[in-house]
Amino acid sequence: MNILEQIEQRFGFKYPELYHTLFKDEMLATGIGQAWSDSRKDNPTLLMDAYDFELKALEDIPAEIEEMRDPENWREFDPKFKFVPFAMTFGGCSYAFQFDRQNGDDVPITLVPHDFDKATTLAKNLQDFIFRMLLEGGYFTAEGYGFWQEGVDLKTNLFNHLQTHKAYLTQSRISILEDVYSREVKKHPNSEPGLISLNELEEILQREIGFEGLDEEFEFTL
Repeated sequence: MNILEQIEQRFGFKYPELYHTLFKDEMLATGIGQAWSDSRKDNPTLLMDAYDFELKALEDIPAEIEEMRDPENWREFDPKFKFVPFAMTFGGCSYAFQFDRQNGDDVPITLVPHDFDKATTLAKNLQDFIFRMLLEGGYFTAEGYGFWQEGVDLKTNLFNHLQTHKAYLTQSRISILEDVYSREVKKHPNSEPGLISLNELEEILQREIGFEGLDEEFEFTL
């Protein structure tokens, strides 16, 4: 029994099949420091250099689930929400599967803040979330804001991520990312300099991953 199966058995849920595939493909591996980053710069793991994103070590996830379910937790999570974190922002907020809103094979991905009482629904499933984060890599292009890797230029890093993530994307979405990543950084109206404007980013996200509840905020505390 691998660590994902152990977590599933302990807490009584079933991860999406894609998450198991990512585990088998060693895309959920984590490490610390520049030596780790250098070892994976040509073969990045799941969203390794995405903006404000860091995978949690799998062995740390049970404690995170227990903390969220603890009635004595200072954040006072409403027990009707079934969050299973898998990554975090650099400020300590959690990216989590939200199993209480599972719809068939779709388990929404939700951003659960560390010091705020409203969570945000980012995608209806993991596939859509991966595409969203990769597409946003064309918008957050300022140095230090995602997909910047020491010793690797931005475009090379974006295409390295696309290469290791292609197996988890549809061909149409691969084509969208290839088009965006092939552009040059420029200033767009009402946007920061990037490969894609904020308007185009929002249009593509609505078209490709739009659903009722996308980017919806809701209180998750008692």
